Amino acid sequence: MKKYLVLIERKPSFTGNFIQGHREFLQNLREVQTLISAGGFEDQTGGAYVLQANSLEEAKMVVKNDPMNQENESVYKVKEWNAN
Repeated sequence: MKKYLVLIERKPSFTGNFIQGHREFLQNLREVQTLISAGGFEDQTGGAYVLQANSLEEAKMVVKNDPMNQENESVYKVKEWNAN
């Protein structure tokens, strides 16, 4: 499996209404061993997580289901990551 870095940047319109669902989503990914690592940025501007997936398309489909991935909340970017 390949690793994918998911970068999340909060928009000025960020409400925080989806944070709990986002945390539950990440916990579910952790339980099925799709999530490698996750955390927020110290300056509260967003966060990042690392996924395992077979392809970029698969990783993007996973991220699409993140409750915080809403048009008016945050900008999500998914990059294949050659990390060891």
